Order: sequence, then C-alpha cells, then structure tokens
Amino acid sequence: MADSSLISALRERRTDAGLSQAQLAERVGVSRQALSAIEAGRQVPSTTLSLQLARALGCGVEDLFALEAPALIHAALVGSAENSGRRVALGRVDGAWTAHAASNPARPGDGLIVGEVADGGDVRVEPLADIAELENNVLVAGCAPLLGLLAGRLGRRYGDARATWLPANSAQALKLLAAGHVHVAGLHLVDTDTVGGHADLVRAQFPGQATTIIGLTRWRQGLVVAAGNPLGIRTIEDIARPDVRFAGREAGSGANNLVLTLLGTTATHAVVAAGHADVARLVRWGVADVGVAIEAAALAEGLDFIALAEERFDLILPTARLELAPVARLLDLIDQRSFRAEAARVPGYDLGTSGHAVNVDAR
Repeated sequence: MADSSLISALRERRTDAGLSQAQLAERVGVSRQALSAIEAGRQVPSTTLSLQLARALGCGVEDLFALEAPALIHAALVGSAENSGRRVALGRVDGAWTAHAASNPARPGDGLIVGEVADGGDVRVEPLADIAELENNVLVAGCAPLLGLLAGRLGRRYGDARATWLPANSAQALKLLAAGHVHVAGLHLVDTDTVGGHADLVRAQFPGQATTIIGLTRWRQGLVVAAGNPLGIRTIEDIARPDVRFAGREAGSGANNLVLTLLGTTATHAVVAAGHADVARLVRWGVADVGVAIEAAALAEGLDFIALAEERFDLILPTARLELAPVARLLDLIDQRSFRAEAARVPGYDLGTSGHAVNVDAR
C-alpha cells in the first residue's frame, strides 16, 4: 500500500552500496518487483523488512525511510503558547488562520507551534488534524459553560462541522470578535433581560457593520456562598465586610460589571477567579467565602445562591457569517431537540429566548 507521507532513500543507499535491485532483493529475501515498489513509494515495507534492509546496507532505518514533514499553517497567536505546552486550537476566520493557546490539557489540540514565536504574534503551526476539518472549526468565545455543551454536540451531529469553546469574559470575547480571532462571541455585559441593551452595545462596538444577536439562554447571577450560608451573607454590601473573603472577577467580566453597578465601586478581593465555575470551586474549597457567578455554577457545586439580577446571554456575530455552513449548523443546533433536551436538564438555565435572532443594522 502506498503512503505519500513516507520518503524513501532506499534507491540512493542501494546505489551507493554498489548493489542492483536483484542483489539487494536476494539478500533480504524479497522479489525484485517488491523492492522496486518500495523504492518508488508504491509500497510500505514492514518493520522486519525495514530492519533487514538497513542491516544489508549497513545503516539505520531512519537513513532509509522518513515521514514527510507536514505542511505548516501560518497563524496569528492568541494567548501564551509557552503556558499551553505550545499546543493550540486552530480556526480560519475571514480567510485568516488564528491559533489560540490550548488552555485545557484534557482536550486534544489542533496543532503544535513549530520554532520561535515571531514578532507580532505570528506563528508556524504543525496541524494535528486534517486541514479541511480545521477549516470547518467554529471558534466561539464566551463565559457561559453552556457553550461547551453546544460545541461538543456540533461535532456529534454533523460530519462537516465542529466547534471549539474558548472560555473568555464578555469584554474579552467582544475584543476577539472585533479582531477577527473568533467567529462568534458570547455576551452578558448589560444588566438587562431584554435584547435592547446588547443591541446598543454591539452597534457601538461594530459601527458600520451589520451584526446579528442570537439568544442562547437567560440566567440569574448573584452571590455564591457555602452551603447553609454560615456567614449570613444576604446583600451585595456584605462582600465588603472585613470578615468575608471575596472571590472577585477580572475587569471586563459581566460579574465585575454587576458588582460595580450594584455596589458603586469595586470590592477588595482575596483572590481573582477565572470564570463562573472557578468562583464556585473557590467557595466550595474554602479559599473564598463568597463570589459573584451564575446560579448554574453554584448548583453544580452544591452551594447556596442569592440572586442579584436576571440576565440574558447572547451570541454575537457579523451577519455575513450566517452564510458559512459550519456557523449556520452551530446556530441551527440551538433549536434542535438534542441540544435543548440536554440543556434543559442543566439546572440554572432558562431557554425561553434560545434561538431568537435580532439583526442590528449597520450605522
């Protein structure tokens, strides 16, 4: 069986040794025709035959056969590749490749960075998957854990589309969308249960560009405290108490915005959490006494929850990307029973607005 990725130097080594095909074939116990096919790359030798050929020619197997180097992808790097072991998730957005540092060691990466990181963040990446598969990879940034469920279901439902969830707060997700580094961004920056607030924000962020807002879920965001609420935390003002250790969130996150809105200032925090689930874990582990996160995160860790606001989490994308088949499949999945049935079993999410689309005209 031929293997176009195998490079053979057998003919050159045989010629250098002064042997004909017939002579070498006789030494290793194969036909001249079989040896000719191996030299031409039409046949792949077995491990035993490779060792016999190397011994007959007085060299190593690696001197006779090598794997062809894969074609490298040139991509813009997002995140720290060193911290990810130089593993990246890959996607092609508006014709340009983007490589996101792979933050989850339990998920397979799409490629490995080769060589040094060039000025400007451009890198060369050895792909670990078929190029066509990578071109159909939808990059989705946002903080809602429900995005992981949606992305995972896409690959199961369709053979020609897949998605990668890139955890990011709302401000980071919008920044990635504006830079052309993701296809879709998740947003809950406005303390509102209507789409109007997000429409105004998106219109300001993307002037002159038609965008589409698609509802994914509604949730309650509030205070996450230990089971039984041993410190008697009741209101947002309690996070500033001297006896309370507060798990804060980074600037630009929806949780941080909610604290600013309700408290009028930032609160001193004992630790900064990386996301909703991280807030809940820190409280459960006793590292913090309270944090602001969505109800689903609190319920998942068996913690108590004190609601502060009803919010909607929307997906944002340039309207033109609705014509891309992988993106269209991802968004269509929101209305399909397989996704809705599973999402409905995850406590803390309201799917009443899921799949509702609003077009934001360019201005």
